[in-house]
Amino acid sequence: MRGADELRACQELQRRAWGITEDGYILPVATMAGAQRVGGLILGAFDANTNALIGFAFAFLGRLNDRLILYSQLTGVHPAHQSTGVGRILKFEQRRRAREMSLEAVVWAFDPLQASNAAFNLGVLGAICRTYEPDMYGSRSDALNVGMATDRLLAEWTTSGETGGSTAPWPDGHDLIESSASGRPERVREIPAGAVHLHIEIPARISDLRSGGVANPGQEWQKALRQAFQTAFAAGFVAMGFSRADPSRPRYLLERAR
Repeated sequence: MRGADELRACQELQRRAWGITEDGYILPVATMAGAQRVGGLILGAFDANTNALIGFAFAFLGRLNDRLILYSQLTGVHPAHQSTGVGRILKFEQRRRAREMSLEAVVWAFDPLQASNAAFNLGVLGAICRTYEPDMYGSRSDALNVGMATDRLLAEWTTSGETGGSTAPWPDGHDLIESSASGRPERVREIPAGAVHLHIEIPARISDLRSGGVANPGQEWQKALRQAFQTAFAAGFVAMGFSRADPSRPRYLLERAR
């Protein structure tokens, strides 16, 4: 990205892509310009006909578990161009640039209740997750987060080797969350002794369950998911993939680290 005008276009795209109404969550132009000067990376995707900005990714140098990484803070695509492959192109270009910088991984945070993001990050790209961050950003007012804590999984995507992750349920996988016939989480089970593979179910469409009332199914799922992931990660499991084999019951696929 070059020049203040293109960086301001990134700001407008943030508002459109996520429905952000609070200016405090929009990246300042000065921050983006400064990051580019000292090892950060801003990538833009432009419409071939109009040259309008339709997607962008913002990342900066960071450190995770004593490794230098490229931390991808934002990747957004204009609503009219979502599900067209623009996001995938941006992510793979981030990975290529990170490899050129001799960095081991690209890392970013995402909402673990968003099935489409989980399927893309773990199943398509092949990222793994072993860190769960409760309420990472505090309360937010945008359309995707209102009424919910901002719990996040950290996706770690290596810059070497093959891409793509597991997408089929483990034959010996144990379901950690027990859900009711009505689609509400009832309890988080204990991890069986000697278990190698786990499944963690999430709703197919969390947006249909979020509400501001006391009995909020979205909050119930978030509470169960937080407990399940924290328990699994503490026991040495890593999220290696995501399955939509049963569209009504998408699941994270976890394996005990060797």
